[in-house]
Amino acid sequence: MPPQESSTLTAPVPAKSVYAKYLAALGPGFLFAGAAIGTSHVVQSTRAGAEYGIGLLGFILLAVLLKYPSFFFGPFYVSVTGKSLVEGYRQTFGRSVVGLFALVQIPVTAIIIAAIAITTAGLAGSIVPLTLSPPTVAVILIALCGVLTFAGGYKLLDWVNKVFVVILSVTTVLAAIVALPLVDWTFYPETAVSPLWSVATFVTLVAVLGLMPSDITLAVMNSLWSEARNKAQGRRSDTAAEKIDFNIGYIGAGVLAACFVIMGAGVMHSQGITPADGAVGFASQVISLYTSTLGEWSGVVVGISAFTVMLTTLLTVLDGFPRMISASWYTFTRPAGATETSRTIEGSPAFLVSLIGLSLLAAVILYTLMGNFRLFMDFVMVVAFLLSPILAALNHFTANGATVPVSLRPSKLINAWSWLAIATLTLLSLGYIYVRFIF
Repeated sequence: MPPQESSTLTAPVPAKSVYAKYLAALGPGFLFAGAAIGTSHVVQSTRAGAEYGIGLLGFILLAVLLKYPSFFFGPFYVSVTGKSLVEGYRQTFGRSVVGLFALVQIPVTAIIIAAIAITTAGLAGSIVPLTLSPPTVAVILIALCGVLTFAGGYKLLDWVNKVFVVILSVTTVLAAIVALPLVDWTFYPETAVSPLWSVATFVTLVAVLGLMPSDITLAVMNSLWSEARNKAQGRRSDTAAEKIDFNIGYIGAGVLAACFVIMGAGVMHSQGITPADGAVGFASQVISLYTSTLGEWSGVVVGISAFTVMLTTLLTVLDGFPRMISASWYTFTRPAGATETSRTIEGSPAFLVSLIGLSLLAAVILYTLMGNFRLFMDFVMVVAFLLSPILAALNHFTANGATVPVSLRPSKLINAWSWLAIATLTLLSLGYIYVRFIF
């Protein structure tokens, strides 16, 4: 598909009204929420509540707060430059960093796709009896979502995601409200599976926070979605509109993470229910959280909603990850000194190759590394956490790099906030390496 010159995309222009401008910008933030409300919420947040009551809730909310600048720099960079973070990495650090970023992300993103797919398959198995194994169902779902993603592009993804995220959000908030009286609000209950100051709790905390509210790679995907929306509209959204769109998705993801913790604490922890290790068994427990709080009527409705949201999460990452890898390929292979072009990523040969390659790699992972669902999920979260300080630093220096005019760079407050996040994530990552491999 021929490239489109970047000059065809105009700078921010006034919309018909203030409301119209902000409504037009909505989209990437919802996709952010759709991608985030996946395994980190349905699996890890619920399990945290089931095993620790609300003992880890404060840490989860602090993680969401702490990581905010690292994620916000994605749509922010698009609003001031018109380019994604992938192009920002090249112009700030050079081609080698873009190539290294893509090489590291290929196995990581395939693992995340496999994790989301097996969770979605588990939810499907909790709704209707399945004769096929969970990995096989997961592979079928990856194939179907891959076809839809390639055929529908950004517009289909945006519409489907908004509908089902809203449905699950409403039912989850209602279920959490009903579960509130069942929760033991002790700061760190004695019934937690391990003491607060223990290696076991620290390791679990790292695993839970790895994708809370999501992997920082999602900032790059968000910037690419913002770029795609701008191309579809023929104009670039300004920073204020981007921030509103992002905040809606980000705050929503944080609120729903807290809701899943509360449901796990109120329904499972209070009754001493141990989270199941299998994907189907755990998914059935998640559905029971709704039926025990909202009533039997909610079982089918919420089960279908949870499944469809996980399905849209799978759709989202099967668009976002190949989009990110193919954008990295085009950026990396552009000769030094060549004029930058703004390519249409979706439907391109690189996107198709990335989509097929990541899907096949995810299928291999599902059939070879899925012996224990719980251990696999912990591995996914820990890998994401160990990479988070590096990605946070890349985003920080790109947002404050030479490609961003000094007058438009992030404020001193958000930069200090970002430095705090980088330092904290680095210390926690080093601490995890120490207790797991040295201590």
